Amino acid sequence: MNMKNNIHSIIFLTLAAFVLLFSVSSCEDDTVYDGLPITNDLRVLQVQYNGSAVTGSIANFDPVGQFQLIFSHTLDVSSFESAMSITPAAVYSLTYDSTNSYVTISFTEPLQYETDYTLSLPAGTYGSSGESMTGDYQLIISTKAFVPPVISLSVDASEFYEGDEITVNANITESILKDVTFDITLSGTATKDADYSIDNTSLTIAAGNTTASAKITVLPDGDTEGVETLILELDNLVNCVESVDQTLTINLNDVPPAIELKGVMELDNYIGGSDGRVRAIHLRVLENIPDLSIYGVEIASNGAAPKPNDIDFMFPSGTASKGDEIFVVRDQDFANAQAYFETCFNSFTVFQSSRITQNGDDAILLYKDQVAIESFGQPGTDGTGEAWEYTDSWAYKLGDEWIYPGPNAAESSGNETVSNAVAKYPFCNPLELKGVTAMLFDVSATTSGNRGKSHHLRINRDIPDLSVYGMGVANNGGGTDGQEFTFPAISVKEGEQILIARYPDAMAEYYGTSCYSKFTYVYVDSYCSQNGDDAIEVFKDGSVIETYGDANVDGTGQGWEYTGSWAFKGDNGKWSNGGLSCTSGATSNSASSCPYPFCN
Repeated sequence: MNMKNNIHSIIFLTLAAFVLLFSVSSCEDDTVYDGLPITNDLRVLQVQYNGSAVTGSIANFDPVGQFQLIFSHTLDVSSFESAMSITPAAVYSLTYDSTNSYVTISFTEPLQYETDYTLSLPAGTYGSSGESMTGDYQLIISTKAFVPPVISLSVDASEFYEGDEITVNANITESILKDVTFDITLSGTATKDADYSIDNTSLTIAAGNTTASAKITVLPDGDTEGVETLILELDNLVNCVESVDQTLTINLNDVPPAIELKGVMELDNYIGGSDGRVRAIHLRVLENIPDLSIYGVEIASNGAAPKPNDIDFMFPSGTASKGDEIFVVRDQDFANAQAYFETCFNSFTVFQSSRITQNGDDAILLYKDQVAIESFGQPGTDGTGEAWEYTDSWAYKLGDEWIYPGPNAAESSGNETVSNAVAKYPFCNPLELKGVTAMLFDVSATTSGNRGKSHHLRINRDIPDLSVYGMGVANNGGGTDGQEFTFPAISVKEGEQILIARYPDAMAEYYGTSCYSKFTYVYVDSYCSQNGDDAIEVFKDGSVIETYGDANVDGTGQGWEYTGSWAFKGDNGKWSNGGLSCTSGATSNSASSCPYPFCN
């Protein structure tokens, strides 16, 4: 009987111990406060900074940061706030959670860099139910060192004209708690207060901000002086640094030009075989010109320096109207040019001269009153091997940017014309097919198998009515299906880009903003049904003017196939392909193994 009672006692005691152990364990959050003694004293259980627990002091503290104190009990807010202090003096605010045991200390005015602050809470009664801290509490907060931000200078263009205003922006990489000050120094061939004025050369980026600006006005003086330079540099930097030299060179021009260089060419071996050379310069009239004879062009041969007193061709007296396309051709090349350019030649007002003798490594200068107002290439530099070389080729200014198909891009055996050349002169090819896609990327916009189907076109010359053009897809080598899409009746400008897509939202997600925003016009149409083995046709007035692939051949296994990929035409007129199925599984163009070239 005694043995049974002893066994029962042992079982009872064991169970009681287990219950006591479970009760103690459940009162503690052992993931956060494990190891703290069990007591009813008021204590700081944890300090948190930037979402992480801090042991000891807070190091590298942001001067406008905040941190949290987590107490073991609900606080009596009034007694706690009366007793807590921070030295050196700081301006801060206190906020609490719903239990009044989780306190956030935020600094409403920035602390000093590289300074130790001490939060003190002396022993005392601060719990809402009379709980007391039995010892003094202190927390050291050490603010981070000051790291000066990097400053940069920028303007929104590099070419300006008399009467223009230029905003010069200075930006720092991040806002800081101190004023940033600096000076802008001025040099160059332009003269302050004669060629330009500036409203301020000593600038301040106020604490907490990231930018400051100055305004430059290009002053009209009525003289033809040619391009003058204004060079801006930074000096006397305080609380900021330059990572690289921030020198800006701005070109100040006379009044906006009434005429501009548009293209240069040295086409070789065209009409007439080896004698079929065409050397010419193409210009566009931007404003009505009452007397064309004040303008001329010079050929700076083989790296020669400009010679304003020996201009190769001066225009004869006469007027020119805004929009005129002027073509200055070597006299003995006139017939070749007329044959090569076909009906496009009728768009030009033609002048002939025996001195238009450039090779493709020669720079070209445009003069007004014997002052150079524009140049192509680099006068004083032989163009051989330079990016702008046009030997047996051409160069064309598309909008404000010169494009180059490269040397030998327009060399042929003597039977090409502008309509069947590989590298077509852009002026004579107003709407150009630049790319076709049948990509199979993965985006959230849609999972449709048609998500990556699109056509990309570029405007090479202003078109008053785009509706004369259209598109079609020739499926599976079955011949043309005719025009399936007609562009809207709108006018478009040279240099603008068009995207036609089955799912534009999917293309936007895949390309990303920086690329997708380059398309001036985006159209959605289900005719974009091509698989990568289908030819794409461009129409004008109902007739095919350009084809990618072969409408009568199924592209499967052909060199032009673009299944799961894209095809893109360079300025040399040659197509490249990304590789079959190269976009499969890609979530963005930038992450793809075959990014679309236009986006790069």
